[in-house]
Amino acid sequence: MADAYSIAEIMVYPVKACKGISVPEACISQTGFLYDREWMVVSADKGRVFAQARFPKFALVQPSLPAAAFKGEELDNDAVLEVKAPGMAPLKVPLKRARVGLKGSSGGRGSGVDVTVWTWSGHGIDEGPEAAAWWSSYLGLPARFVRFDADSADRQVEYAPAGYVTGFSNTGQFMFASEASLTDLNKRLPSPLSMNRFRPSITLRGPRAFEEDKWKTFSTMHSGKTLVFTFVEQCARCKVPTINQENPTGVGEEPLKTLATFRSGEVLGLKRSNGKKVYFGAYYVCDLTRDLKRTTKFLPRLGVGDKLTIISK
Repeated sequence: MADAYSIAEIMVYPVKACKGISVPEACISQTGFLYDREWMVVSADKGRVFAQARFPKFALVQPSLPAAAFKGEELDNDAVLEVKAPGMAPLKVPLKRARVGLKGSSGGRGSGVDVTVWTWSGHGIDEGPEAAAWWSSYLGLPARFVRFDADSADRQVEYAPAGYVTGFSNTGQFMFASEASLTDLNKRLPSPLSMNRFRPSITLRGPRAFEEDKWKTFSTMHSGKTLVFTFVEQCARCKVPTINQENPTGVGEEPLKTLATFRSGEVLGLKRSNGKKVYFGAYYVCDLTRDLKRTTKFLPRLGVGDKLTIISK
């Protein structure tokens, strides 16, 4: 029954590839959850994204934001994004956006940066030399810390209708996965894994295993406002799920080896897949995001416990 479907957990990942933050409620912005994948680490020379698949130690980095940030409330002028990592003093980056300077300027905070996330190239805002030095020290090679420039970057969600945009996410705005999907997978694995291996935005309670990638549209209501989500595509997994998020010292074969036996593109009959990719979770976009701007004062929200109603499959 539709009323048996609900949101079990909401995760926001302020810094791409790093740990997420579990929150009881989150605002929905133009690009997805407010502050989700708003920052990322890139190579100092070419601006290419540094991913957890290449640097597993990203899994040990914990960003934090003031509680008011997730509620879309006005923040103090001294509010910061704080980033902690083993062996490093905390990095504090002002949440107040830097004034954007000329692209390729001195590298000071606010200078423009050309950035690339896989097949997408766009524009980012440099967070300055202190942040660059912190990340360069932690990763052991020259890096820059950049913020998504929502005013100049228009990143259309691939395979979604026109007008749906996102930030530094790999694709889509929201990635959903159900508790039952993980339970089903764990029954097939030599050792069970936790959901953090798959880094979903939203974990669902109630749907049958992998039912979340069979819906076309569904709705939910929070504080009297109805939100409609539309399916974009199943989530193809890279090697990140093989990385232990608490102790990322080695990369194994699981769960990709087991997923390949029943969740490959070939097995699922996916037309856009090369057949060898494996899938866990599904990407969706939210209808209200097309009407939102960064300056929107009253953002819609989603909360843990919100019920889902399936509209079409």
